Formats: sequence, structure tokens, C-alpha cells
Amino acid sequence: MIEEIKAAEKAADESQQLATVEARNLLRDAEDKAHQEAQALIVEARNKAKAVVAQAEAEAKTKAQELLNKRSAADEELTKAAREKIPQAAKYIVEKVVV
Repeated sequence: MIEEIKAAEKAADESQQLATVEARNLLRDAEDKAHQEAQALIVEARNKAKAVVAQAEAEAKTKAQELLNKRSAADEELTKAAREKIPQAAKYIVEKVVV
């Protein structure tokens, strides 16, 4: 009877050790899978962030070019207005210098 108890205890110990090993393996597998999924999410997030930044840069360049075009047009108008006044200014200077 003692031998049966010892055999049962040994079997219980072996079962516990086997369960512990299986639990460790399951935990390690779960950690590996979680790590892989996390890496995939990080890569996906980085790619999305790069796309968003690229889009924002493109929009900023477009807006900057539009602003540059507007300011250039305004400068052209000022230049044209100034050129139109050159003869009048020259006439005024001649009148003041000659007189």
C-alpha cells in the first residue's frame, strides 16, 4: 500500500512537472505571438505616420506655392503701379530742378 502511495505521489509530481513545462511553453508561445503582433502594429503605425507626414508636407508645399503666387502677383501689381508713376515722378523732378 505504501508503494502505491509513493507511486501515486510520483505520478502526481510528474504530472505537476509536465503541467508546469506545458504552462511555460504556452506562456512563451503567447509572449512570442504578442511580440510579433506588437511589432506588426508598430510597423503599420510607422507606415501610416510616414504617409500622413508625406501628405501634410505635400499640402504644405501646395499652400506655400499658392501663397508665393499670390504675393508674387501682388508684387507685380505694385511694380506695375510704380512704373506707371515713373514718368510723372520724372516730370515732377524736372520741374523742380529746372525751376
